[in-house]
Parts: sequence; structure tokens; C-alpha cells
Amino acid sequence: MDEQVKQSFKMLIAYQKKDIELRKLNNLIERDEALAVMNKYKRAFNDAKLAIAECEQQAGVLLDTFAELQRYIEDNEAALAELEVAECESEEELEQRVRRLESLKSKFQSADKKMHDIQEKAKAVCVRRSEALKSGKAAQQKFAEARDKHGKLVGSKAAELDKLKAELDELRKSLDEKLFAEYNKLVEENKFPPIVPAAGDDKKNMFNCGGCGLNLPQKGNALLQDQGWCRCENCHRIIVRLD
Repeated sequence: MDEQVKQSFKMLIAYQKKDIELRKLNNLIERDEALAVMNKYKRAFNDAKLAIAECEQQAGVLLDTFAELQRYIEDNEAALAELEVAECESEEELEQRVRRLESLKSKFQSADKKMHDIQEKAKAVCVRRSEALKSGKAAQQKFAEARDKHGKLVGSKAAELDKLKAELDELRKSLDEKLFAEYNKLVEENKFPPIVPAAGDDKKNMFNCGGCGLNLPQKGNALLQDQGWCRCENCHRIIVRLD
């Protein structure tokens, strides 16, 4: 391998090594159990908040229904009072009054049933709202505890994260632009690490990809022999031999 190319690869491999360390550290933070607990209780709190909003909406509907029913009862009570004091001048008028009274009786029975239904629904809404308040408060407390725990982990790793980022920024200044562009392209394709060693038999000059493990074809082995690097035909990683 040409010495200048070898140095370019060495610098890129050094960058990749630090990149791997940074990714491992970020994965440690992202997979923190406390973070999962935070997300769990955040969802629980939002569910409780939604339940409370629904209960308040239902309560508003029930109040409107109750007010409408109250007006209906008052109107029928006024009609009943009018019938009670009215005098009948004929048998026909008496029969009409009886029929109206029977009708009012049926209406009052219907109104009583509706009032009972409203009462039962109101109780159910109150119970649900009370339970949602309790679960929301508990979720809020659990979330705060998990947030503090996760915050301690993030704080304990902050200096290490900053150091790795600074080292990567410094190494970035010395990288070959074309090689680094290929590196980033492979990262975007979820081919990590992008730079892998050639594994295999030096004596027979038969190698395989250190990334996916596929045996290299004759062309790939020849390129490794001649220029010290090649691309894997399967995963497209860059395979190098620095010896």
C-alpha cells in the first residue's frame, strides 16, 4: 500500500475507533433503564390527563342534559298545576283532563328514569376522574424519580462525551475528504463500522470481509495484494490490510 494512502487509512481508522467509543457511550445513555421508565410514566401521565379531559367533557354534557331535563320537569309541573285547579264543565273535558294527567304521569316517570341515569353516569365520571387524578399524580412522581436517576447518568458521562467529541473534531481535520465522504455514506447505510480489516490466510492470499464475513472473490484478493484495500461486494464496506 502506498505510504500516503496507508496514513490516510490509519487516520480514518483512528477516527472510527473514537467514533465507536462515542456511539457505545450514547447507546449506554439511550438504553438506560431509567429513560425507559421515564417514557413509560410519561405515557401513563398523558393517558391520565386525557382521561381527566374526557371526564370534564362528559361532565359538561351531563350538566347540560340535567339542565334541559330540569326545564322539562318544570314545564310539566306547571301544566300539572294548571290541570289541578281547572274546572271541568263537561264529561268530555273531564276525560281530556284524565288523558293529559296520564300523559304527564308517563312523562314524569320517563324524566325520573333519565334523572336516575344522569346520576349514575355522573357517579361513574367522578370515579373515573378521581382514579385518573391518582394515577396521574403517581405517574408524575415516578417520572420525576426516573428523570433524576437518568440525569445523574448523563451528568456522570458528560465529561467523557465532551472529550470524545473534541477528539473526533480534532481528528476530522486530518482526514482525507474523499475517504471521509465514503465513511459517512456507509454510516448512513447502517454499515458500521465502515472500515474493516481483511481476515483470512496471508500465505494463500485468500481473505474474507471483516464486516460481513463473506469470502472475497479473486478480484478482491488481488486488489488487497496490489493496493492494500478493496470494497466488499456484499456489504460494500472498505476492507484494508495495513501490514
